[in-house]
Amino acid sequence: MYKILAKALFLGKEVIYMPSCHSTNDIALQMLKKPDTREGLVIIAGHQTSGRGQRGNSWKSDPDSNLTLSVILKPNFLQAADQFYLNMVASLAAQRTIQGCVDGQDVKVKWPNDVLLREKKVAGILIENTLQKNSIQWAVLGIGVNVNQKSFGLEKATSMSQAVNKLFDLSILFEKLIESIEYYYLRLKSGKREELREEYLQHLFGFQQFRNYRTEYVFSGKIIDVAETGKLIMETTKGVQSFDFKEVEFLY
Repeated sequence: MYKILAKALFLGKEVIYMPSCHSTNDIALQMLKKPDTREGLVIIAGHQTSGRGQRGNSWKSDPDSNLTLSVILKPNFLQAADQFYLNMVASLAAQRTIQGCVDGQDVKVKWPNDVLLREKKVAGILIENTLQKNSIQWAVLGIGVNVNQKSFGLEKATSMSQAVNKLFDLSILFEKLIESIEYYYLRLKSGKREELREEYLQHLFGFQQFRNYRTEYVFSGKIIDVAETGKLIMETTKGVQSFDFKEVEFLY
C-alpha cells in the first residue's frame, strides 16, 4: 500500500508498513537499538491502537482511515536546546500537506504540536529524541493525521474528509506528507532557521490575536513570538510573559 518514495531524496527510501501496532513511535524507538537503522526510515500503521499525544493524551484512530506514522531522523547538527525546530518542521509539513488538499479551508499550526482545521484538531505531533551529550543523536517524528475518519466523540476534533465531504487516497497523502517533511527538514539542516520561524509564525493559530488562555486562572493574551527554545511568548495585561509546554492551555 505504501511504496518506497521515488521523489524524496532520503526520507521514505525504507518504509515499514504494519497493519496494526500499539504505537509507531514505540516501534521506531526500538528500531534505534539496531545498529543498521538508517535516517529516513518511516514506520506507518494501518491501525494504531495506543498512540500517544502531548499531556499524556491518547490518539484514537479508526483502522485504515488515517495516517499514523513515525519518521526517523538523525539531526546531530541540532543542540538539545534547539529541539523545537523539529516541531516546526513536522508542524509546517503537516499544515502544508493538509492545506493543499482541503480547497482553501483554514488550516493553522497550534502551539506546541497540533494542527487545526477550521479550529478543530486534525493532526497531532509527538517528537521523541535521544541525546548524545548536548546534541540530538536521533529524533522520532510521530505524526497522526485525521483523514477519512467520520466520528471522534470529541467536539474539537475533525478530519480532512469531514471538512470537504470526500474521501482521500491515503497513499497519495502519505507521499505528499513525507515530501513536505523532507523539504522543511533540509531547510533546517541548511541553516534557514529564521525562515522556518517566520513561516511557523505566519501559520500559527492565535498569532497577533487576543484570545483566552488558562494557567491557574483564565486570562486574555496575544501570541507575539515563539522562542527558539519553544517557549510561547505572549502579551498580556501583566506585560510580556513566556510559557513552557503544559504551562498554558488554549481556550477556544
